Amino acid sequence: EQTSLFHAAVFAEEAGYYGGEALNRAISKLSKYSNQEQETKINQHLTSLEVISRLNSLSVETFLKELEQAVAEGYSVKILYHKSGEKQLNYRLVDPYRIIYWNNKWYMIGFCHLRNDIRSFRVDRIESLMLTENKFNQPENFSARDFFIKSLLPPIEDKEIIISLVINGDKSVLADICQHWFLGHYLQERTSNQAVFLLEKDMIHTYVPYLLLPYNKSIKVIEPISLKNRIIEVLSELIKFHQV
Repeated sequence: EQTSLFHAAVFAEEAGYYGGEALNRAISKLSKYSNQEQETKINQHLTSLEVISRLNSLSVETFLKELEQAVAEGYSVKILYHKSGEKQLNYRLVDPYRIIYWNNKWYMIGFCHLRNDIRSFRVDRIESLMLTENKFNQPENFSARDFFIKSLLPPIEDKEIIISLVINGDKSVLADICQHWFLGHYLQERTSNQAVFLLEKDMIHTYVPYLLLPYNKSIKVIEPISLKNRIIEVLSELIKFHQV
């Protein structure tokens, strides 16, 4: 049990967990109840695991602590936020419902008063954060996980606009593609050298070309032909951009 707790602490620290100091104090207290033999075994198991992750800024850790307090006590927060694709920063008043850690990034899920809707905010895009005195009530039966996953991977409801994406390639490369957080959700069939996905036509032409380009010549698009043409267009645009 102590080994599991130590390993959990390693994962938490590398993820930029905001309660690291308190967690370490709890572990230190627990260690006092271990005898010499137990402590030796625990250290052996502890050194068997290392977790490598991206560096997190100190500001993110500070914001996470404040957000955790706001979520727990039900206080709205005022944030200065940099939305992706926009140059201008905007102030937002948000009722934070949950904090989510996904794909090496921290997110706040909450009700945005500016948009009058529930939104997700990347914590590393928050420039400033201030707790307000405004109290809010958590919505009943709200699942931050379901909301977040649905926003990332919207369900395909119109079956008429679904088309097949067929990719051939090396077994190990296909395995990597099939485990991709986006494409893996739409995987329908997989053999040793081929993968079949079902996606909306707009998704295939908008997102998929940029997801496949990093794999270079290790994969080949079999269908649809329109995607092959779109990849050629994207490459041509990149060539023109870098020639200027």
